[in-house]
Amino acid sequence: MNIRMTNKLLRLFMVMVLFLSGCQKASEGTPEPVQPEDSQNTGINETTEKDKDTIVILHTNDVHCALNDKIGYDGLYLYKEEMQQKYENVLLVDVGDAIQGGTYGSLSKGNIIIQLMNDVGYDCATLGNHEFDYGFEVLDDLSEKLNCGYICANFCSADGEPVFAPYRIFDLAGKKIAFIGVDTPTTFTKSKIHTIVDDTGLPMYDFMADETGEKLVQCIQKYVDEVRGKGADIVILLAHLGNSDNDDRRFHSETVISKVHGIDLLIDGHEHAKGNFELKDQDGKTVKYSQAGTKLETIGTILINPDNTITTGFTDEVPKPEGIEAELVTRGKKEYWVDSSIKKKIEEYISDYDDMLNRKIGEIAFDLPVKTDAEGSLAKLRDISMMNLFTDSLREISESDISLCVGGSVRDGFRKGDILYSDCVNAFPYGNDGLVMKMKGQTILDAIEFGARKLPASNNGLIHGSGIEYTVDLSIPSSAKEDANGVFIKIDGPYRVKDVRINGEPLNLEQEYTVAMVNYLQEGGDGFSMMKDAEILRYTQKVESDIIAKYIEQNLGGVVPEKYNVVENRIKQIGFTEKKE
Repeated sequence: MNIRMTNKLLRLFMVMVLFLSGCQKASEGTPEPVQPEDSQNTGINETTEKDKDTIVILHTNDVHCALNDKIGYDGLYLYKEEMQQKYENVLLVDVGDAIQGGTYGSLSKGNIIIQLMNDVGYDCATLGNHEFDYGFEVLDDLSEKLNCGYICANFCSADGEPVFAPYRIFDLAGKKIAFIGVDTPTTFTKSKIHTIVDDTGLPMYDFMADETGEKLVQCIQKYVDEVRGKGADIVILLAHLGNSDNDDRRFHSETVISKVHGIDLLIDGHEHAKGNFELKDQDGKTVKYSQAGTKLETIGTILINPDNTITTGFTDEVPKPEGIEAELVTRGKKEYWVDSSIKKKIEEYISDYDDMLNRKIGEIAFDLPVKTDAEGSLAKLRDISMMNLFTDSLREISESDISLCVGGSVRDGFRKGDILYSDCVNAFPYGNDGLVMKMKGQTILDAIEFGARKLPASNNGLIHGSGIEYTVDLSIPSSAKEDANGVFIKIDGPYRVKDVRINGEPLNLEQEYTVAMVNYLQEGGDGFSMMKDAEILRYTQKVESDIIAKYIEQNLGGVVPEKYNVVENRIKQIGFTEKKE
């Protein structure tokens, strides 16, 4: 074990000692009945009675750098203040994916978000897959800056010890409330954590994944039993898992809950969904479930009543404050009440980046959409012009034969009008470095085949490219084999990818090509292990947002041409037949 890991475990032990001793919270408050669970706004009604027996939990998930969008952190803080006027015991928790997904998160590598989480006063937070996007060293530093720290039971070193505290127990209203943190095991391939290896080349970290999902379940059950043994009256799973059809069902929150016992409430994230419902655990006991959408469109509002029953609900808009200084702001077409002091802090934090972000890169006479409400990210389903524009920029800037990029790399499109540098960062916020590799045709084919394995379903790893086009025959089942972490092993059967052409010519499996991509893909992100040993020829010394900005500004003369208004169909899909009920 290296010195860094030894120090990490020592620090972990000290943190756990503090965390597990419990933490008393005291704030003035009064009670109030919550509206029914299907209500669009479960804000608290006015009352004059103080409530010292009910525990309020406010929760957020998948904020993705929405500093002052919709409710915003300033509105969240105001709502927390309102609850603290009515209730003595108020907790604020986050379920991951807070520090990435927007301009200011990318430019500050998450630091602005951590500052705001401290300003707002989070009491507990777990990790999402995107907390790892800036690398583990950055996350490690951010975890020390975050006042409440992170908890996560299943992000472990190779010997199975949690890197962060697995849980935290609060003593409130005469009860012990335990929170156990969990992050989706798919983080292993969707972040750079898999690139941190020991002297033998084996990964130094593990998310408790195996072929069946039982390893994760056993990990969670271990800590449920542990906190129950410490006298926990209520056990809450802060789980960045979700139940999306696009994610591995082994790690769905519904799957996990059905295999464990002793959990009272699951506060979920990852899926970007808004919902309150009930699940059944291994013993048939009811487990309350809540997830609060994304980007602070709503605040999850939970009451733990004196009799230990749990009421879940949402707050879509912060009520007009009484006796608290606040400000009414307009965001989009809607007005929101926000705390003036937090609003001012946000303005101060982002002002340092204004000149850079407001620089005009070019113009576009049409929209380049990336997602729809009905289908989500289009780049994970099929060929789209926004990805064609980016892969063209990557190929030309790097002077390569072809370029490759996965559909999950793009987060937003361009809209008709001026293109600012901020638009480029919003579209490609991950900050991955561009590089050029020497790669055989067979490796390229395997990469495309692996990326197409889930079609016609959505897939983060769908390969887009410039200088390359291909056809996917959906009538042929995927024969791509992957391990428990979703890492490519081999193609073990017929290829569904056909007619691959490089600059108009058939792909030569034995020929070597120069291939541009970003280091996330080269390092095996999304499970693309087949290219990790290919020779790196050079780096572009630019991240994605800079690559597309330079291409538009210099190569295209500041004007995105009309050809991108029509999808070129570089990825053809044939042989699809809908299943009949």
